[in-house]
Amino acid sequence: MDKVLVVDDDKSIVHMISEFMKLYGLKVVTAYSGETAINKLDDSISLILLDINMNELNGIDLCKIFRERTNIPIVFLTANSSQYDMVLGLGIGADDYITKPFDPIELVARVKAHIRRYNQYGNVTSNTENEVIEFDKIKIFKNSHKVLKENLEINLTVTEYNLLIYFAENAGKVLSRKQILNNVWKSDMYDENTVTTYVKRLREKIEDDKRDPRLIKSVRAIGYIFDGKIKDG
Repeated sequence: MDKVLVVDDDKSIVHMISEFMKLYGLKVVTAYSGETAINKLDDSISLILLDINMNELNGIDLCKIFRERTNIPIVFLTANSSQYDMVLGLGIGADDYITKPFDPIELVARVKAHIRRYNQYGNVTSNTENEVIEFDKIKIFKNSHKVLKENLEINLTVTEYNLLIYFAENAGKVLSRKQILNNVWKSDMYDENTVTTYVKRLREKIEDDKRDPRLIKSVRAIGYIFDGKIKDG
């Protein structure tokens, strides 16, 4: 059974989330403070559900600590619907956000989708040859989910990695934001601004100059085109 670490200093919210998670077959570990959450994080946790606005150690700082220890999905809960907080949260390593008040069924659906993608991401077939996609100064080792730029590893979240793979496998094609959502997120619960945010994050990690991207180029009023020259195997 997949296990979710729910971190929020509002005990009523934690209780409500826990009950819904259990109804849908998820086990829950609860934490009412950042310090407690750090102590409860272990290899059995499949996803972290994290409130931004907590006393003492807030969700932003806690996310940074978690990202030094694990690459499991992190989903922010926030009472602040401003785009700045959402982008800030995603920029420091969270995989998603959901704004309070939220639909518990939608929350569970998002949590399960992230866990499913993460489990697929970690399902490495060690007895097969490692398929490599190479372009510019970057190599993607698909079986080991490793990305190198000039032989230095780039730390990507699961969603960033899947987005990069989708771009690379569709090099030279103009892709709409809706196409990208359907193929990377495989869900209609997100709006197209999600793609914009993730492309920004990916550019920061793989482009030499994020202000003048050479690999992931914007196509006005449509979406993006990946202009990396994929090397033949």
